Amino acid sequence: MSIFWAALAIVGAICLLNLLLTVAVIRRLREHTELINRGGAQSSAQGEITLPAGSQVGDFRVVTGDDRVVTRDDLRQGMLVAFFSPRCPSCEEQKPAFLRYAADLSGGRDEVIAVLLGSPEELEGLREELSGVAQIVIEGDVDGDMSRAFGLSGYPAFCLMGQDGVLAVTGFRVDVLPGPVAL
Repeated sequence: MSIFWAALAIVGAICLLNLLLTVAVIRRLREHTELINRGGAQSSAQGEITLPAGSQVGDFRVVTGDDRVVTRDDLRQGMLVAFFSPRCPSCEEQKPAFLRYAADLSGGRDEVIAVLLGSPEELEGLREELSGVAQIVIEGDVDGDMSRAFGLSGYPAFCLMGQDGVLAVTGFRVDVLPGPVAL
């Protein structure tokens, strides 16, 4: 009879351990689901996807698809800089809101720069979609000049410029940006 009670105790302990592990897995899955729903799956562990608001953008020099040279000195207050990748589901999700927001800016495409990360071949469709509302800069990856200058660690990223190359608003969703204002 003592063997029966010993076996019952072992089975009970195993069931309790199984229950605790299941609860831990469910808790972890909820955290990951929350991150994915917020678009944070593409961001860094620190939660910042670019330099934080109030930071000075680093120096850079890039050429747009229109053969226009852009440097930090060309960034004006109210200008929007966005970073996209064709391999990013969150980028695809945010693209319609970005297109609406950029189209509503009174300065037109001169007030918007879209930095596309990837090879020219895979960026072709995205470039065509965004070129109507933004100047296009193509960078191979997050080691490009603008990506480094903005401290990019994930995408999509949206940066509204303040005065003197300082970031006014940053985020990985378009809805963090204030309503378009007349420039």
